[in-house]
Amino acid sequence: MTPKRFCLAATSIFLFALLWNALVHLVILREANSVLAAFARPAAERSLVLSLVQTIALSVVFLFTYLQSRYAGSLRGGLVHGVLFAAIAGLLVDLNQYILYPIPAWLVVAWFAFGLVEFCVYGLLAALLCRVETTGGTTGANNDDGTPG
Repeated sequence: MTPKRFCLAATSIFLFALLWNALVHLVILREANSVLAAFARPAAERSLVLSLVQTIALSVVFLFTYLQSRYAGSLRGGLVHGVLFAAIAGLLVDLNQYILYPIPAWLVVAWFAFGLVEFCVYGLLAALLCRVETTGGTTGANNDDGTPG
């Protein structure tokens, strides 16, 4: 995989993450997420730059782990990796938030469900945008010239 293709895929995942999370948290779950206001950091103290760096890092880590996995190279593999990544994120983030803070269980389930969709789309983007080298040639959605690979 070329650095250019890696950067294209990581950027695509990053942009999707921004749009998806804005839709989910600022529109769909806006009112539900208001239960966090009592113990969340005030908006004036939040760092937009740090949030963007975190999202970039997550995009790169997702893509790197996808490329290192045995699932790389197909749409199905992208979905499998997305489901596995969502399960890990759900345990580390969503369930942990429920354990630590007095938030409703349905909100945690909603976060997990939206996260599952999000990471599955990451996997599809990774599969479509990354050509994976194998011992028998190349696999993946497209060659550098845009033809099926």
